[in-house]
Amino acid sequence: CSLFLVDRKLAMEQVAACPPAKHEDRAKYDNHIELFLTLVGYAVGVGNVWRFPYLTYTYGGGAFLVPYLLALVLLGLPLFALELGLGQMLRKGTVGVWSELGLPRLRGVGIAATIATFFLSLYYNVILAWTVYYLGRIFVSLLSTQTLPWDDQMPGFTCPTSTLLVRESLADSPYIIDAATGLFNASHTADFWCPEVGAPSAGTVVNGYSPVTSTPTSCPAVAAVDFWERQVLWQSSGLDELGGMHPGLMAAHLVAWILVYICIFKGISSSGKVVYLTATLPYVALFAFLIRALTLPNAAVGIRFFLEPDLTILWNPTVWIRAAVQIFFSLGVGVGSLVAFGSFADERNDFIGDSFKVAAINSSTSFFAGFVVFPILGYLASEVASSNPCIESDNLADLAAIGLSGTGLAFIAFPIAVSQMPGGFLWAFVFFLMLLCLGIDSEFAMVESVVTVLEDAGYGKKMGRAKLAAVVCFVTYLIGFIFMTRSGLYWFELFDYYTCIVVFFAVTLLECCGLMWQDRSVWTTFLQLVVEQTGKPIPHFFFLMWRYVSPAFLMLLVIISVTSWDVMGAGESEPYPEGSGYYPGWSVWLGWFLGLIPIVMLVVVGFMPLANGDALREKGSSFLSPQEDWSLKNSAKNAAIPTKVGNATSDNDALDPNEIEISTEFETSRGFTKAGAPAKPSDPPFEEVFSRKADQTRTSRSANFLCALCGGFAKRAPTP
Repeated sequence: CSLFLVDRKLAMEQVAACPPAKHEDRAKYDNHIELFLTLVGYAVGVGNVWRFPYLTYTYGGGAFLVPYLLALVLLGLPLFALELGLGQMLRKGTVGVWSELGLPRLRGVGIAATIATFFLSLYYNVILAWTVYYLGRIFVSLLSTQTLPWDDQMPGFTCPTSTLLVRESLADSPYIIDAATGLFNASHTADFWCPEVGAPSAGTVVNGYSPVTSTPTSCPAVAAVDFWERQVLWQSSGLDELGGMHPGLMAAHLVAWILVYICIFKGISSSGKVVYLTATLPYVALFAFLIRALTLPNAAVGIRFFLEPDLTILWNPTVWIRAAVQIFFSLGVGVGSLVAFGSFADERNDFIGDSFKVAAINSSTSFFAGFVVFPILGYLASEVASSNPCIESDNLADLAAIGLSGTGLAFIAFPIAVSQMPGGFLWAFVFFLMLLCLGIDSEFAMVESVVTVLEDAGYGKKMGRAKLAAVVCFVTYLIGFIFMTRSGLYWFELFDYYTCIVVFFAVTLLECCGLMWQDRSVWTTFLQLVVEQTGKPIPHFFFLMWRYVSPAFLMLLVIISVTSWDVMGAGESEPYPEGSGYYPGWSVWLGWFLGLIPIVMLVVVGFMPLANGDALREKGSSFLSPQEDWSLKNSAKNAAIPTKVGNATSDNDALDPNEIEISTEFETSRGFTKAGAPAKPSDPPFEEVFSRKADQTRTSRSANFLCALCGGFAKRAPTP
């Protein structure tokens, strides 16, 4: 049958004459501001202040920005819009959208995303527990010692004695170590021996050099690291040494889950109000910290490290994987939460515009946080260099030697800067309140997604929304006890590295394939529905990304991910405190077991027998399952549809020929000829036209999809 290019005006005129499809009653945000702030709060989280800076620090400074920006444009932005649009158009959670699309076997994609979201919410809430613990300790110290708990002047804390190796001829000189400050004489820096990385350990022997000891009177960086490792974490030697529970963290963990429950127990009617505070307060705090960070000594070194790229590191494929994971982690694609948010949005919402805005705000916040974190790291480098001749003040990489790297970077660097600021208690409270706001937005969004899926599946009908949310929060709280042990940090790292290593990429790959490749009519109908509801066509950019570019890159990332094995470096790990912590060999197997659970469920659901209703949908029944039958032949609204077809223009309103198909038979069956005049009585009826088309194309799904677009239901005519 003939295909025509339909411009924006024609698409809008055609859908304007169709009765809108009816959906089940579903809660909505009270206004667009609540939805937008929810999306911003979900995307902008602890990862922007914690994960992005430490990844940039670990992978070459400014060089990391190259794969990060490419991943944003080619993956993050298109997939964010895809998931938000699916939820908004189909009014279902991440599992239900596939039944609505007539692809029930792909419900496993939603189930895999939900399992990944559950895993993510398990360990993400640990960050909230750490934050609550810090807030609690700040409050206790304010009432007792009047000294910040991680300050080097805290009663009972003494700066550790370090061993330095100096030339034998200077070993007895009184000028090498200042007796008043305990610091070495900077004019003799060249006379000390240093290993390639870090400082010499006790017992190191080097010919021509003698050991000398120094005990500084001030060591803010060491004090912050000591508080993090020994008081917050009670860090054990490795993953295999649980070492008992941390009572303080247990209490903080409980408080964190209670806060999450308060945010979601009424659904969007409660979470939609919380975001007014949680999505805006962090920006006020970050701006204040930016001003202070830029005025710290040696801040320029940190900014230079952040902006100057070491391009040689781009040859390492791990950098590209970590950049892509950071985009997925930060924007929250691939875990189903965006689909849930979209399902609560107004059908007329411009989800494409929101996607651009949220993606821009999210990445801008990460860069903004970088200008806050890296000046602080520059300051820390100068502080540590003043007490250790083996640390260079202009080389931030040396900070790793004292534990300033990885997960704890934000929980060490920021507190040190806070302790150097006037009114330290106030700024400490503001910082950790900011972290709490950033984290709780993302956490309750993930839990909201899990609860939404369970509700759509019918599990919450008897107990109600509040009780279902309570059950989900309580179960997740109990499982989270493993993170409250002395080895909790190692379990956190295991979940962070493995649980989402493949599922992010696999889920979004199948989302693209399901919409763009499984059946052409799925895409054409989705596009028509977008025009009907929002009044705007989908830009060419997203068509190209969803159909070609994003799937290609996602397939590559899936292949790279599954060919990785020991992503945590368990084989080279050493027990703490000699190393960063020991990971036994079985931890790699356990990590992959957890990471493949969502993938296995995806495959199992795909091969499960379909119920009768789902089987009909898969064979081509209605796209949106409208609640009432509407006959196009008897609709009086069909009397005045202008039909300019085949008049493609070269301006931005023109759509790609692959985006939407309208046949001459379809126009006639709707009651119009090519010229726009009413069809003659001899014209074939609607069902006969589409039956013939089905015979020619070996599919009859287009008839039902295009009909259901306008809220009607065409009975499937038997195919000869």
